[in-house]
Amino acid sequence: MILFFFRLIFLVAFNFGIFYTSPFLNTDQLIKDINIFFHIDMNAVVISYWAISFSVSVMTLILVMIFKPFIEIYLLHYSRYLFYLLVSLLSLSSIYIVFRIYGYSRFSLVIYVLISSIFLHLSLKISNRINH
Repeated sequence: MILFFFRLIFLVAFNFGIFYTSPFLNTDQLIKDINIFFHIDMNAVVISYWAISFSVSVMTLILVMIFKPFIEIYLLHYSRYLFYLLVSLLSLSSIYIVFRIYGYSRFSLVIYVLISSIFLHLSLKISNRINH
């Protein structure tokens, strides 16, 4: 459980960093959708940034848990790092498509996918060493 929250905090913070490196980010559609259910200030774009960051992070961790039984099969042909790379890319792209996020920095996304994959891989190794 500690590993889950540690990963969640890091991934949310790192994903939130994408928005500050993307000068042309457009989250207007998400803000309009949120405004239908919760009447918020339309100028509060930071709320959409937090919602997206949290959603991507939770989806990443859920996908890691869902695909955990299949990782041994995947590891026979590829590496654990590539598994985390695939999961990070899948969660990021699906959330960005569903929330209709446009104008993000592609370079920042590549950096996010690489670093989040490294982080997920290393956090598991650290957790295994602490538990043993």
